[in-house]
Amino acid sequence: VKFISSLGDPGQPYSCAQWQNGGISGMPLVLDENQSSTGFFSLFHDSWNAFPTFVLIDHTMTVRAKPWTLENNSNTSSCDGTNSSVSGWSGGNTEDFLQQLVDECGDLCINGGCTTAAGDLNEDEILNIQDIITMVNQILGSTLLEGCALEAADMNMDGIINIQDLISLVNAILGNARSAQLDGKAQVEYLTSGNDLIVQIASSTDVAGIQFSILNDSQIEIELKDNSHINQDSHFRNGVHQYLAYSMFNQPFDSRTVEILLKSAGKIDLEDVQLTISDINGDALYLSQSQSGQSYQTGPYRFEMDELYPNPFNPSTQISFSLPMDDYVKLSAYNIRGNEVDVIFEGAQGVGQHSYTWNASHIPSGVYYIRLQAGDMVTSQKALLIK
Repeated sequence: VKFISSLGDPGQPYSCAQWQNGGISGMPLVLDENQSSTGFFSLFHDSWNAFPTFVLIDHTMTVRAKPWTLENNSNTSSCDGTNSSVSGWSGGNTEDFLQQLVDECGDLCINGGCTTAAGDLNEDEILNIQDIITMVNQILGSTLLEGCALEAADMNMDGIINIQDLISLVNAILGNARSAQLDGKAQVEYLTSGNDLIVQIASSTDVAGIQFSILNDSQIEIELKDNSHINQDSHFRNGVHQYLAYSMFNQPFDSRTVEILLKSAGKIDLEDVQLTISDINGDALYLSQSQSGQSYQTGPYRFEMDELYPNPFNPSTQISFSLPMDDYVKLSAYNIRGNEVDVIFEGAQGVGQHSYTWNASHIPSGVYYIRLQAGDMVTSQKALLIK
């Protein structure tokens, strides 16, 4: 058996481009008229009399060439299933076999002449919310695209439709220019808390989207901590639970520290969990993942605000705090005159740790006070903005 590729992205319909990029040791999985190699036959066939043998198929699963028939060792590498051999095959000894196969059998990976614009999934020549909904359904596997619509969904043309394409589509609709290359990284830690699994993400850059693909026997209840402005969608199909977290306006998550709870998933094999995190450009973050054998501590908590980091800062700083009980919270910034200049967060919060990022790019340099109020409890810290 010759192992060629492991296309292990759960629930994905594999495109021509994905097959082409999936080979190892320089061997393509899709024959391309721009490629040429010597002895393609011998890459797969180690003996003139070996059985079982192999065939070459295209992305429609049509047999395009085969070295032997089942009954005997006659060379029957036809494109249409007849016994007429492709002249370029010749036992694998012809240097330009790939080109001759394309010439005699036709292109194996044809784009069908699609003229649909990238992101126009419903092919109405308008990029809007309908295309976002269609892409979400495609990623979740609740509906599957075909043809030119599927090609249009692959915004970054990597052969996979995922959270990166969704963020890129949102940017295209909003007319957002691409930011400088961010090259983001994130530390991901998986912790158990009773029967639950807690995923803690610490990113070096703003997080714009998260996707989980989880192999499991049943649907998993997933909760994103804080981030009330983030859309969450999930779908369970054929043993794969897909989960998406993103903003319709590509607003980043509240903080570069993100916590997600997977209920009753404490014993899940992490080999069955695939995580993709996207920055605001639609680029995937490089992930360093670890698993802790210790239980995640859920309390007790005091009412307190951690030291701001960084401080001094420009233009963003991270604010972390803890609550001893569920409460209505207001987190805001004041100048030295006592005037409120920004509301960082306001709303109901649960007991435990919380974290937000304050982006002060719209206000001038100076000394500010970050004020946290929960019920009758109030605390504050000084922050220095230097531009």
